[in-house]
Amino acid sequence: MQIALCDDEITNHEKTRELIRQYKQIHSDRTLSLSSFASGKELINHVDEHGGFDLYILDCIMPEMNGIELGAALRMRDDTGFLIYLTTSPDFALDSYRVDAFDYLLKPVESELFFQSLDKAYRSFSQIMQKTVAIKTTDSIRMIPITDIRYAERIDKHIDYHLADNTVIHSTSFNGSFQNAVSELLSHKRMLLVGSSFVVNLFHVTEVTRSDLLLTGDLRVPVPRRMYETVKKEWADFWLNGGRYYAF
Repeated sequence: MQIALCDDEITNHEKTRELIRQYKQIHSDRTLSLSSFASGKELINHVDEHGGFDLYILDCIMPEMNGIELGAALRMRDDTGFLIYLTTSPDFALDSYRVDAFDYLLKPVESELFFQSLDKAYRSFSQIMQKTVAIKTTDSIRMIPITDIRYAERIDKHIDYHLADNTVIHSTSFNGSFQNAVSELLSHKRMLLVGSSFVVNLFHVTEVTRSDLLLTGDLRVPVPRRMYETVKKEWADFWLNGGRYYAF
């Protein structure tokens, strides 16, 4: 699990680094890497150039770009990493949920409480990484994490898998019904059959209208009129029940 720590206050930054070092010693069987950043701008520049992290540990009160603004900037980049906030103020707690925060802890944080949060994040990360789907193409079988699939679409007797990195995987032809062909996808709570030709990852849905689902990456999936209420309820229930954290 790749961890990014962002805190502009040197003393608190070093205290958190030390806690993470202790956690790594306790859990030597876990593969954890840590990168440190002194500002939100520095972290965002790194993400834009090198890609995102699995877990972000962020201070809320920082100059230029506070932790909530930083979390929003990451989400605007379709970054699905876990966000743990460490802060001296409770004032940002509500805002943290708007950027899908995993946890919100007040400084000075007790090591036991911090380690519990890291444990939960690591377990969730491990579950996500273990959930993949096998996609058979003309020249290989690709194992793709469920989280990377925005939606799957039936094209005649083939299936196109649209991924979070904007690539598309074209499967070989299938026999029988589309629903049967995507049964492995539908076994995951975050995946929803929409009409007769689409399976959508609810995590990547940003809005439900009467005619379309709006997805990250400026994508749209049509919603049959008869399914609008059902799809809207499934999407709302998904997020009310914890979004990605309950989705497996």
